[in-house]
Amino acid sequence: MNENNQERDIYAAIADPTRRKLLRLLADVEELPLNELTVHFDMGRTAVSKHLAILKEAGLVISRKVGRETRYRLQAAPLREVENWVSFYSKFWSERISRLNQLLQEEQKMSLTVTQDFSFESPIEKVWHALTDANTLAKWVMANDMKPVVGHKFQFRNEQWNLIIDSEVLEVHEPNKLSYTWVGGGINTTITWTLRYEDGTTYLHLEQTGFEKEDQAFNGAKFGWARMGGELKTLLAEM
Repeated sequence: MNENNQERDIYAAIADPTRRKLLRLLADVEELPLNELTVHFDMGRTAVSKHLAILKEAGLVISRKVGRETRYRLQAAPLREVENWVSFYSKFWSERISRLNQLLQEEQKMSLTVTQDFSFESPIEKVWHALTDANTLAKWVMANDMKPVVGHKFQFRNEQWNLIIDSEVLEVHEPNKLSYTWVGGGINTTITWTLRYEDGTTYLHLEQTGFEKEDQAFNGAKFGWARMGGELKTLLAEM
């Protein structure tokens, strides 16, 4: 029971669709008599009157006698309790939807990964050498001072493009996995090479992760690695 001395719970009162329709009808006018309310339902005056009585007990409807006629009026103030309850969960879901959108955006950023797959009719050791030997690597990527040692910091350099890539070796599992940072040209990414040998073929998989948007750098990386992969294939055939 609240400040209006309600005898019936508001939520129970508005749970029935007939009573919700009665409230909606009364919201459009100042007041209506029972007979004018009844014409909107497939039930008699007695049944409608019972529903109105429940609404009165909840403090949502008041009535007054006008001659032999009873007229009903909406009293919406108690509905603030429902509004407050709903607004709490509205905020609850709003915050979670906002969090969901944030997670989806973060996932989208994480999914911006350049991937390439290559296959070579060369032993896995030869492909590994092409990935980790500085002189060989320079022939199909860029000049560098690479060493396959975790923690080793080195650079890729291209004087023609005035480009310097700062790198640090993160992971070395000879001859199956090599990972290093690739920072420069406006991006901060990580390169991971994964190698697998099967039935006379070495399969090489590239992932460059960390792109924040699908821009010129992202598309340039896709095109660049595809081109360099072709150069690596030619180089391996000549080795």
